Amino acid sequence: MAEDEIERLLREIDTTSGAKAPSTPAVKPAAEVARTDDGKPGGRVAFAVGAAAVTGIGAWVFGVFTPWTDALDMGFAAAAAAFVTGLVAGPPRWFSS
Repeated sequence: MAEDEIERLLREIDTTSGAKAPSTPAVKPAAEVARTDDGKPGGRVAFAVGAAAVTGIGAWVFGVFTPWTDALDMGFAAAAAAFVTGLVAGPPRWFSS
């Protein structure tokens, strides 16, 4: 299909459904997507430290209540893994807002 045929079909669909076609694409410009640190709390390092603390303590508690595991090693390993994962993945949107 040619590009003009696709646009014509989309216009027909919009006229029959009563919806108005958007005039601009729904893609955000790169300037809006890239966020800069404005001194607000909630960066990658803060999220990684928080995730490491919560996960490390949770794994340590699990290790305390299970006799076949070593609680201290589990806590440190989970904290290290959560810290690296938090640095790589970055914080979710709710953490930065």
